[in-house]
Amino acid sequence: MNLRIGGILPCRYRNESQYGDCRRIVSAIMVAVLGVCAVAASPSIVSAQSPSLANSSNSGLAAASGSRAASAALPVDKLPRHLWNFGRGSDKNFDDWPDHWQRRVGRRYPKYVKVGIAPKNVAAEQQLLAIDTMVIREWPRLRRHIKSLPVLPPSLADAMVDRYLKIDLDGGLVMVQSPPVETSHVYQYRFGIKVMTQGLRHDRARAEFVFVNDNGDELETHLTQSITGTTDWTELVLDRIRAPRAATGVFVRLIVEGAEDGLEDIRGEIGFDDISIEPFPQLQLVTDHPMGIHTLGSSVDVAATVLGLPSGATQVLFRLIDVDGHEITRQLSEIPNARIEEAELPKSGQPAKPSASGPRGMEVHWELPDLDPGFYRVMASLQGRNLRTLATETTFAVVDPAIGQSNQGSFGWTLVESGRDMPPRELAGWLAQLGVNWVKIPCWIESHDTATADRILEASSRLQDVGIQTIGVLDVPPESQVPLFDIRGRRDVVASQLFRDSRVWQPLLEPVMTRLTLKVKMWQLGGNHDYSFLDRSHLQESIAEIATGLQGYGQPIEVAICWPWTERDLTPSETSWNAVQRSSDPELTADELDEYLRLEALQGGSRGPRTWVVVEPIEQSRYDRDSRILDLAKRMAVVRKHRVQAAFVSEPRNPDRGLLNADGRPEEMLLPWRTTSLMIGNLRQMGSLRLRSKAENIVFAGADRAVVMLWSPLPCEELIYLGDQVHRVDIWGRRQPLELAEVEGQLAHRVKIGPRPIFIAGADPALLAFRMSVEVEQKQVDSLLGQAQPVDVTFTNPTREGLGGSLSVLAPEHWSFNEPSIPWELQAGKSTTLQFNLVLGNSAKVGQYEVPLRFEHQSIPSKKFTVYRDLTVGPIGLRIETETRLLVDNQLRVEIEMTNDSNVTQAYDCMLFPQGGRQYQRRFITVKPGETVRREFYFSDAESLLGKTMLLRAGEQDGKRILNYEIPVRR
Repeated sequence: MNLRIGGILPCRYRNESQYGDCRRIVSAIMVAVLGVCAVAASPSIVSAQSPSLANSSNSGLAAASGSRAASAALPVDKLPRHLWNFGRGSDKNFDDWPDHWQRRVGRRYPKYVKVGIAPKNVAAEQQLLAIDTMVIREWPRLRRHIKSLPVLPPSLADAMVDRYLKIDLDGGLVMVQSPPVETSHVYQYRFGIKVMTQGLRHDRARAEFVFVNDNGDELETHLTQSITGTTDWTELVLDRIRAPRAATGVFVRLIVEGAEDGLEDIRGEIGFDDISIEPFPQLQLVTDHPMGIHTLGSSVDVAATVLGLPSGATQVLFRLIDVDGHEITRQLSEIPNARIEEAELPKSGQPAKPSASGPRGMEVHWELPDLDPGFYRVMASLQGRNLRTLATETTFAVVDPAIGQSNQGSFGWTLVESGRDMPPRELAGWLAQLGVNWVKIPCWIESHDTATADRILEASSRLQDVGIQTIGVLDVPPESQVPLFDIRGRRDVVASQLFRDSRVWQPLLEPVMTRLTLKVKMWQLGGNHDYSFLDRSHLQESIAEIATGLQGYGQPIEVAICWPWTERDLTPSETSWNAVQRSSDPELTADELDEYLRLEALQGGSRGPRTWVVVEPIEQSRYDRDSRILDLAKRMAVVRKHRVQAAFVSEPRNPDRGLLNADGRPEEMLLPWRTTSLMIGNLRQMGSLRLRSKAENIVFAGADRAVVMLWSPLPCEELIYLGDQVHRVDIWGRRQPLELAEVEGQLAHRVKIGPRPIFIAGADPALLAFRMSVEVEQKQVDSLLGQAQPVDVTFTNPTREGLGGSLSVLAPEHWSFNEPSIPWELQAGKSTTLQFNLVLGNSAKVGQYEVPLRFEHQSIPSKKFTVYRDLTVGPIGLRIETETRLLVDNQLRVEIEMTNDSNVTQAYDCMLFPQGGRQYQRRFITVKPGETVRREFYFSDAESLLGKTMLLRAGEQDGKRILNYEIPVRR
């Protein structure tokens, strides 16, 4: 609290009147002091100090004292809350330092940086101390009347001044930590702290909550965000933190760290206050697969574990939610032997264990019905009398192992945390199940850490057994080795600095590389966004020397470095590395990635280093789910268009752009990534089909299979025949058969398309290639009515065998062909052109037409299908635009605009015919080259013409063209 006291100052009285006034003031203050005494003497209320045990409910403060957790049993709804507010209870020896706290002193952590407890309002503290002085003078007289009073009065300054831990910056770093507070794995924890900064330019302030075991070994650390600049008091919260099973305590570490470039602030202020550690009952929710991946057809068992059973809880409500947030089903289950259980934190030196009777670890199971492939959430909440909400959720995915092909694909992950604790056999199976074909593994470990080296070797072997390529990454050395590199700040922990002096890095890495190169052949220097080699002089020679040094006495290796897209590509003659990891921040769009890869191919061709790229979802915080899915699928499709060996997700567990949550379980983007990887990972992008629905699409094909990816901003439907074995796979991995329909005597598949990409699998590669090869050479024919004009159709036999058949052109209304069907034969890989003679009838209208080209292949069995191509009818070089408008006097104005893009003058006699027997109107229009001419027609009784169609018939003067143009009448 900030106490403002006005008008109460130390009394320097000069006369009896002033002395009496001061006596009355002191008497009033002493009444307040008596109240403080009564509070202090009460057995039910204490001030929360260092750390106090405060009631976690909102009903007040719990009875407690001392700095350790109470070992006596407390009701579950009154679990002890530990709070450091840096009041007098935190500093009982009056040295302005929190009792039992420790401070790191050493290199870069100088003692001259002032750290200590300070009041938030110095003036208020001075006034209250003056009042304390007056109270002490009057205290003996008051004790003569009240014998139970203590020898000394309680301090108003101690009780009422709000204090905090203050750090005055002076060009150094700071690290202080609290004594440990006892914990139990039975509970989940909420960590909170308030931070204030003033005038920071380089430094940042943050807190760490560190779980330790009985021996004081650090087991797990949870970090708050960092605060810099100038900020008012800001509360930072880490919620729903589960203690490791071996943890017996947790302490708080307060950290002031400099900038990544090593710069530190020489002035500024940082404050920490109200550090709290609050235990809560746990409701844990898992499925019977620890990583949440279930195969189609297998059962899914959900287990809710209730730890520290709250008072009144008797049931668990389960809810199953699909990817669109719709509830599929629910179940209310009884908690077996549910009863009110007292909560007891373990005593010092004893491991945290559930009680023998089991209420703290009760499990409630829910076996889910058979589910289709997809992404799901399970939500669970405790139900009962007088129970505050306690709910949790988990995710899982059901996958179909039969979709796509997972071998020899192009997509992979960088394993920073994902699967680190999984046995190598399970890790390999899990990654293969998810469509991962490449894996980067951090391999810079201690030279004596043989256990980790063995695990990496076994993991690499298991991964290779399931067809997953492994790449070793040398990016961050162990913490114990960092001082050996004479690095100024964290920004210097980059590859070019780490590999600057071979006398330092080679002895550290040689024992590791000698073992790991037995299985790992490819090695990356630095992380996926480490561009530090940009500034390295003699780069080609330097990388060659590093590669030689890393190989040592081990097996031959290949080396990769990172290079940003925005920098100039090096020519093959300037490189000595085998692969280059390309990336950018922010992430490139699909079109940008396509263009960069095109330019890279022009620069280096096939002779330069192999290309790796980073392709991961865009930010969840900025884009909606469908936009993220489409963007990811399109960029993965671009990878399969170019000479890219592999594309990686850098941080699979990134909360904003990853595929997994912090526990390694699925997030929404996992299945779109998996489906796309499996469907197109080992296919090459071949082009696209021209569809009648105008839906976007990309065709991928390999030696014996083909896939079409389709999407459309607006829902639409396409009728197209793509083969006899086709089926639909949506972005969540669900297979569905395609409905067959008969269209103009031929079978076609009915494909529904929307904003989320879908895949048509099982398509005939030869049929797709044949469809894409069909072209009509003339994009436009002249409006010469009654005269024969050539229409040439070109196509290619994409198969390795001869192919024959026939082609028929289905003429639109008022069109005719002298020979509508022509047989053909083609050798393997050859192309041909068939010419049809088109005659436009007297009523043929200008405009764009969709011309059906019906093919029949003389195969066994025969194949009949139709390809549609656009053909425009009208004078070449003349564009006609029309507009109708209803005027206020019920007149209709028809405006005709002609633009002449040719190099000759064109003149037309234009007659506009309305429907209903009305008189036509006539205008003569002459348009010179490069000009645009407008003419207007007016008709009365416009309402009767709305919704009808007028016919513009324009005859070329001194020519043979007749233009028939329909004009719909609109308002």
